[in-house]
Amino acid sequence: MSRYGGENKHLKIQHYQITVLGSVDPSWSEWFSDLHLTRTLDAQGFSITRLSGVLPDQGALRGVLNRLWDLNLTLLSVRVKQSNQEVIK
Repeated sequence: MSRYGGENKHLKIQHYQITVLGSVDPSWSEWFSDLHLTRTLDAQGFSITRLSGVLPDQGALRGVLNRLWDLNLTLLSVRVKQSNQEVIK
């Protein structure tokens, strides 16, 4: 039962794009819930890393954000793209 009343049987799949200041090697993808890691430079020439992919829930997102915090990386943005697909739980 959801704390907002009723059960969550249909959940929207959410695709995240997280951007941090600094360079994270793509080999760390597994440690970040198998998100795809892309390193690039921003407009000012600073190294940034984008982590993108699907996370199953807010708990998984929190885990990724905690790991970025543990590495002392500066969070620049978190974007959510909601898919039209649903997952039945």
